[in-house]
Amino acid sequence: MPGYTSGVNATGYRVLLAEDEATFGLTVARFLQKAGHEVKVCSTGKAAMKALDAAEWDVLLLDLKLPDADGVDMLAQVRKEHPELQTIIVTGFANVQSAIDTMRLGAFDYLTKPPNFEELGMRVEKAGEKTLLERENRRLRFQVQRNLASDILTRAPALQKVLRTIEMVAAARTPVLIEGESGVGKELLAQHVHRLSPRSAKAFVDLNCAAVPSSLLESELFGYERGAFTGAGNEKPGLVEVADGGTLFLDEVGEMAGEIQSKFLRVLDSGTFYRVGATRKRRADFRLVCATNRDLKAEVAAGRFRKDLFFRVNGVKVVIPPLRERPEDVPLLVEHFARQLPREMQLTPAALRALQVYDWPGNVRELHFAVERAGLLTEGETIDLNDLPPEIVEKSGGRVPSAAAASASAVAPAPAAPVLSDEDGPDLARVRMALERAKWRRERAAEILGVSPRTLYRWIKKLGL
Repeated sequence: MPGYTSGVNATGYRVLLAEDEATFGLTVARFLQKAGHEVKVCSTGKAAMKALDAAEWDVLLLDLKLPDADGVDMLAQVRKEHPELQTIIVTGFANVQSAIDTMRLGAFDYLTKPPNFEELGMRVEKAGEKTLLERENRRLRFQVQRNLASDILTRAPALQKVLRTIEMVAAARTPVLIEGESGVGKELLAQHVHRLSPRSAKAFVDLNCAAVPSSLLESELFGYERGAFTGAGNEKPGLVEVADGGTLFLDEVGEMAGEIQSKFLRVLDSGTFYRVGATRKRRADFRLVCATNRDLKAEVAAGRFRKDLFFRVNGVKVVIPPLRERPEDVPLLVEHFARQLPREMQLTPAALRALQVYDWPGNVRELHFAVERAGLLTEGETIDLNDLPPEIVEKSGGRVPSAAAASASAVAPAPAAPVLSDEDGPDLARVRMALERAKWRRERAAEILGVSPRTLYRWIKKLGL
């Protein structure tokens, strides 16, 4: 028999004792049971680890010398897999220094054989109390992380189902594959996975595989040693190294070149990699989240994506529905984006209706730009239909004039949405506001203003900005 259980009392703690000396184990178990604790004794390390995986324990009493396991190695494994569980090392007098060393590795305390039973009881009480405190802290952190995830706004049942799936798998190490069109919020969902995971205190590292040339992708992922190639003046860690202990998010993973796919698969299989130009193997432990706007199964069938890599990244697949399939989310998102504008603004019912009937080929990203642009280019405090981009106005059936302007519009049609053009010339206030909103990123500011980057550059020179 690898172990036995002694006594159950709801007022005590659940204590697991890994001890191969049967008489000593029975004596300790009886003492702790009389003190109101539930005790299970395992005579091997294997049996103890199995018991830890099968149930939740409050205290582990661990003998440093087990027939099939080294206590120090076992402690390291327990700390990694059950970080809240407090461990008390039990050892003979000759191994006291080893027991003290385990304190540096995260052991709660140590006792020598034979123990003072009164002291044993007090230390078990303190260890159990700390375990419960650590678990409560973890629960509270998880609750806070859930509350912080409120930037994923939805009333749509399909997206709410996706969020429930993420909540169920966030604590596991299983890779997550996020599919969806461009602009639906795949990176936001990946961050949501990270925030809800036990790795939330570590780094969230993201890489858009489509934005990095294939020739540079290997060094971005795995890093390089000094002199590995022309221009490599200093060593640089790769993103798999930076993500150690945290989450690695690969956006547009379907764009990864075949040669890099093979090397990345080896990292997933072995947890090891080499920097470019290195001979020393390195280890990396990260949670993988991937995203794609492609059908990866079709990419596999076409020979553009490795089948074995697909199986690795496709641990749990979720699909974010496009915005056109969840019009009930538009008012919620519009309100959120409007609150981010430099000044308080509201939308008229006509403008909101137009936003709801538009099919949003660019999804949430396009909606964000539309609201942001309208808010920057509108002089009043209300965004009306005519303040929206022309393509949205046209989709809604055109301009909706007020009753007072209806007759005048028959003679002099009102202009479309106020898109600045080259002929309009630069408007200092609007250009400055767009640049500040875009944090002086010119391409982004040009998108907000509805002009080309070249035109904006000319305006900046003319205005002396």
